[in-house]
Amino acid sequence: MTKGKERYYLFLITIIFIAACIETDIYLPAFPDMMQFFAVSEGAIQGLLTWNFVGICLSGPFYGPISDAFGRKKPLIFALLLFFLGSIMTLFANTLPEMLVGRVLQGFGSGGCFTLGTAILFDAFQKEKAVHALNSLNMAIPLIMSVAPMVGGFLNSSYGFRSNFLLIALFVLASLFLCLFFFPESLPKEKRLPFQLSQIRKDFTKVFIHKAFWQITMATSLLFAAYIAFLSYTSLLFVSELGVSKSASPYFQVAILAAWTIGGLVLKKCLSILGEAKIKKAGTLLCTLGIISFAITGCIASQSPIWIVGTYLPFIFGANWVFGLYFPEAMELLPEIKGVVASILTSVRLLIAAIIVACTSFLYNGTIYPLLAVIVGTYAIVLFCLLAYQKRVRALVL
Repeated sequence: MTKGKERYYLFLITIIFIAACIETDIYLPAFPDMMQFFAVSEGAIQGLLTWNFVGICLSGPFYGPISDAFGRKKPLIFALLLFFLGSIMTLFANTLPEMLVGRVLQGFGSGGCFTLGTAILFDAFQKEKAVHALNSLNMAIPLIMSVAPMVGGFLNSSYGFRSNFLLIALFVLASLFLCLFFFPESLPKEKRLPFQLSQIRKDFTKVFIHKAFWQITMATSLLFAAYIAFLSYTSLLFVSELGVSKSASPYFQVAILAAWTIGGLVLKKCLSILGEAKIKKAGTLLCTLGIISFAITGCIASQSPIWIVGTYLPFIFGANWVFGLYFPEAMELLPEIKGVVASILTSVRLLIAAIIVACTSFLYNGTIYPLLAVIVGTYAIVLFCLLAYQKRVRALVL
C-alpha cells in the first residue's frame, strides 16, 4: 500500500473515531446542570456513561463476525445510522429514561465505530505500521477530545446542555456522509470468511480460551476504565463538593487528556532510542508511580483538585505507552479473525469501563476516597495481568 493511500485510510479511521470519542467527554461538564434539570442524584446522572457503554458492549460482538463476512463498509454505515438516531433522541429527551434510551442507541452505533474502525486499521496496516498508525490515532484523537470538554463547557454555559448533544449529532451526520461516499472497502472479498454460525462460534471460542489475549485485554481495558472513571467522578466531585466553577472544570479534564497526548507524541521517538521492551517497562513504572502518588494525595490533600489531577498525570502518561504497545499485540494474536478480535476487545473494554464507572457512581459520597479505592484495586489487577503476560512471553522465547 502506498503512503498516500495509508494516509487516506488513517484520515478516514480518525473521522470514524471522532464522533464515538467525543460523545463520552463533551457533555461531562454539563453533569451538574443535567442532574438539576432531570431532578436526579449524582449516581443516576452518571448512568448516561454506564448505559452508553452497555450499548457498546452488547453491539460489539455482532459487528466483528458480520464485517468479517460482508466487509466493513455496510456494517459501518448501519452503525452510524443507529448512532445518529440515538443522538436525535438525546437531543429531544425530556426525562432521564428517554435520555438513557438515546444513550443506549448511541452506544449501539458507536460500538460499530470502535469495532470496525479498529478492524479497518489492522486491515490497512501490517503489525509494525499498525503500531505507528495506532500511535498517530492516540495523538490525534486525544487532541480532539481535549478540546471537547472545553467546547462542552462553553456550550453548556452559553446555550444549555442540549447544545452538546446537538454537536454530537452533527458530527455523526458528517461521519455518515463521509463514510457513505468516500470510504473504500478495506476487506477484499477474497479475504472474507463465510457467515456460518458454527464457524462464528468456533472463532469466538478460539478467542475466549486464548490466555495471552485475555491477559492483554484485561490490562488495557482496566487502564481505560481507570481513565474514564476518574473523568466521570471528578467532573461531579470538583464542582459539587470542592468549589471548582463550571467554567474551570473542563481545564482539569484537558490536563488529563494532555498527559495522554504528550505520551503519544514522544512514544515513537522513545521507541527508536530505547526499544519496545524498555518502553513497556517504563510505561508500567510510570503507571505505578502515578497510582502511588495519587493514593498519597488522596490521604493528605483530598480537598485539592490541583493536587488530585497533578499526581494522576504520570499514570495517564504511562498508560498511553502501555496501551499503545500491548493493544496491537492483542490484535495480532489471532490475525485471521481480526473482526471477531476487534469486537471482543471493544466490548470487553467498554463493559469493564461501565462496571467500574457504575461502582464509583454507587459508592459516590462527596469525597475522593471511593474513586481512590476503585482505581488502586483496578491497577493491582492491571499489574498482575501484565506480569503474567510477560512471564508467558519469556517462557515461549526460552
